[in-house]
Amino acid sequence: MNYKAGATLAVAALAVGLAGCADDSAQAEGLTRVTFAVADQSLSATSASYATVPDAMGYFKEEGLQVDMQPVETALSAIQSVASGNSFCTYGSTFNALQTVKDDPSLVVVGTTTGNIFRVIAPASLGITESKDLAGKTIGVSSLTSIATDVASIGMRKDGVEPGADQFLAVGYGAQTAQAFKNGDIQAYSGFDGPNLVVESLLGEDVVDVASDTDSLTGTSSLVCRKDDVKNKPEMVAGLWRAFFKAAVFSRENPKAAVQMHWEKFPASKPTSGDSEANIAMAASQLELRMETTGQTGSAGQYGQQEDSDMERLIMEGVDGGILDGAVADYPLDKVFDYSLVSQYNDFDEDAVIQQAKEWVQK
Repeated sequence: MNYKAGATLAVAALAVGLAGCADDSAQAEGLTRVTFAVADQSLSATSASYATVPDAMGYFKEEGLQVDMQPVETALSAIQSVASGNSFCTYGSTFNALQTVKDDPSLVVVGTTTGNIFRVIAPASLGITESKDLAGKTIGVSSLTSIATDVASIGMRKDGVEPGADQFLAVGYGAQTAQAFKNGDIQAYSGFDGPNLVVESLLGEDVVDVASDTDSLTGTSSLVCRKDDVKNKPEMVAGLWRAFFKAAVFSRENPKAAVQMHWEKFPASKPTSGDSEANIAMAASQLELRMETTGQTGSAGQYGQQEDSDMERLIMEGVDGGILDGAVADYPLDKVFDYSLVSQYNDFDEDAVIQQAKEWVQK
């Protein structure tokens, strides 16, 4: 089966499934219905923690919400969906969020998740271990406009290597990327955590993370909403993100359960070939890796909040690396971030959620 055609069919099936969710059940149950833009069009396993678990575990309902998940192509598309009013909030790249918030003051970042999910990988056999080793090598990316392209470039420059004008090659995801490696079209790939694991499994040989100064960045993914909603509907906004972080804790503790819920809700995202146990083990390992990075308390001590120094560094790296337009001064922390709801969305019993994850049994 053609990979691109298969991906298109999967997305179409997901869209049909989502359209079928439109009913009056929210009103009947006294819930407020909102749309959440998901910056993962294929609803891969790494999206399970927020696209599925909060609903499946009743966390949204506890907050008086019915949340419809709307997959979109990119993080930028998701953020623009919030700006246009088509979505209530979204979760996506902080670099995309900062750039958009600078240009559109109606938006604000209400929190960030820990760590940096972006990584450059290379087959271990090639001996590429540091960013400086990428000099003269062709680096695959999903798209030439991907943030992963910029992150790889920053790492190279930190190691004294200037990326070549034609050094990056768009090779998509998954099977396309693995084939590009096998063909010798690329020697490295700049992507992110879970999907990189898929590439390794399809390639059939060990890959290594190419060490980069950017690996230690944190807060690279953001919670984005409209300022008016934060001001006028603080309980709704805080409730949404409280459910989000409760689900992150659950998924961190039991990623296999999260994947099983996800595939039940979005069957088109489930692999249609291969051994089922091997498929779920792979998907759970993808989600586990994501949660090891993003499912932790922030450097400021609570879920969703990093130290100002961490975000200042992220902005500086983005400006210096050409990801963010303008100067560092164009991104004042008190303008682009609003941490006023952090204490509210951290107000939950984490131990109780962990216990739920341990006791969960598939129905």
